[in-house]
Amino acid sequence: MKHVVGLFGRLLGAPFTEEAMTRPLFEDLTGDYAREDEWSGPHGFAIGGMMQANTASLAEEYFTAANELVDASKEKRIADYPIGNAALFLYRHSCELILKAALPASKRTHDLTGLTDNFVEMIKEKYGQDVPAWVVRRMKELAPIDPNSTAFRYGNYSTPIDAGDAPIEFEAYVSLSHL
Repeated sequence: MKHVVGLFGRLLGAPFTEEAMTRPLFEDLTGDYAREDEWSGPHGFAIGGMMQANTASLAEEYFTAANELVDASKEKRIADYPIGNAALFLYRHSCELILKAALPASKRTHDLTGLTDNFVEMIKEKYGQDVPAWVVRRMKELAPIDPNSTAFRYGNYSTPIDAGDAPIEFEAYVSLSHL
């Protein structure tokens, strides 16, 4: 509860302008938001329509965001402990999405083991090659820790949907430089 109170305190204590409190987050995309390149302004996100993400592009977004969090921590711009679950969720979800993007007609599942097995089989059948063993090991190492993609997202919440939604019951360390 202390964390919730602290978060709300930081949020409510922030200097919000009238515009920040009343302007909609999602606005019509107009020419006013055009820019010359990714570094010029205005800065923001274009979503939907021609900017609609696909599974592979979402995988890349999640992976990039995870890398940025880890890099920010390694560069001492943010402490490591408040970003752990967020970074692990982003990495896990990017792995899931890239496997789904590679597999034709993949089912709506969060099962990294099944997705990995299907990927290995498809690569063998389609290309006659083996997926590197370390990639398969890494996916299968990640899979049982967060089998339904809920542990890193929700932590220990009160009413899990099923046994796969259980929190992580052991303690482990993840090295940022190794991650």
